[in-house]
Amino acid sequence: MKEYTLIIKGEMDFIIISPQVLSSLIAQIHNSPERKVVVSIESIMPPKFTDYLLRVINSNRFTNERFRYHYILENPVTKKGLYEILRQQLSSTNTERFPCFQTIRLTDTFRGNVELDMECNALFFWPAKILPRSLSIRSRMADRKHW
Repeated sequence: MKEYTLIIKGEMDFIIISPQVLSSLIAQIHNSPERKVVVSIESIMPPKFTDYLLRVINSNRFTNERFRYHYILENPVTKKGLYEILRQQLSSTNTERFPCFQTIRLTDTFRGNVELDMECNALFFWPAKILPRSLSIRSRMADRKHW
């Protein structure tokens, strides 16, 4: 069985994409008939996990540089900011050498929910579509000396 590696490229930011969030996203992509996928954020990131992340980020925002997220100006970080962090990190996710997504946007629904409107690259979509069990989700901290 072929193993696929997903890499979240970025600076030194704290990664909020847990293996469970990524697994839920891949499951929804697997069930999609096409590469354009719309996913409710709450369906991949449960509200209790969102609340937990907000507490962790806001508690550490000014004491640890990994929680600063230079593209989020609001203080304290709200759900809207957290969803932007998620979007940025998913945008920086690669399958070995290629980006997982061609486009990824946050959209608000009429019911007040937030969705990820994305188009997967073929090199990510087809393994998720055809071989979902081959996408093993593990996290690895690479050379993190200041944590």
